[in-house]
Amino acid sequence: MQLRDAAEALGVHYQTAYGWVREGTLRARKTPRGYEVSENDVRDLLARRAAGAEPSSQVQVRDWAAQAGRLHAALVAGDEARARRDFARLAAGVPLFELCDHVIAPALRRVGTDWAAGELSIAAEHRATAICDRLIAAHVRQPQGRPRGVAVTTTPPGERHALPAMMAAACLRDDHWQVHDLAADLPAAELIGLAAETGASLIVLSSATAGGGRLAGREATEIREALPGARVLTGRPGDTLSRLRELARASGEPGGR
Repeated sequence: MQLRDAAEALGVHYQTAYGWVREGTLRARKTPRGYEVSENDVRDLLARRAAGAEPSSQVQVRDWAAQAGRLHAALVAGDEARARRDFARLAAGVPLFELCDHVIAPALRRVGTDWAAGELSIAAEHRATAICDRLIAAHVRQPQGRPRGVAVTTTPPGERHALPAMMAAACLRDDHWQVHDLAADLPAAELIGLAAETGASLIVLSSATAGGGRLAGREATEIREALPGARVLTGRPGDTLSRLRELARASGEPGGR
């Protein structure tokens, strides 16, 4: 069956079917006449779509810096509608942790640099952070299925920037963790108590500043002494969510620590 006929049978545009071929969702063989696909594969894909299992439509981002620059411009202007449109377009085909790593984090670093240089007010900096809070919240999902484990995300005491912990929580939820996000500036005793109550096997202490990173390191020692069965990860400025996913997955494996 030619790919154009397969697209018609699937009820989609040819370019959509071609995108599925490029992604490997629909197997095809290149011939002088174009692409040929198996009728059985088309029927299988049609059945999956009828059951509500739509193929993913991945977006290939060629220039992350340009996307971060677009968000930065929208944040500085306070144009939340534009930020939402651009972010939603990317979120349709890019994992949330990648958007946080490659778009939100660089854009907010530039906002911080603008503020440090006196080019942006504290109010405008807070507005930018609040917009990013809402962008992430709008795209957080909790996939169905058995969770990898229970995790708690927060910041060390004295760290008032809650966004890094929120991004960590969003990343872990998307990767099948059951997450309790405690926001910012929580006393260690309260964190330890809730982690014990919920049976958390993973605790993530995020920070937006170098000073917060040092505080996280000290608190991690206290938590490990109180909860020897839990894995404690500390996030510092520049750390990525992709690395958090790797470390969290390792901690969820049998014998992982």
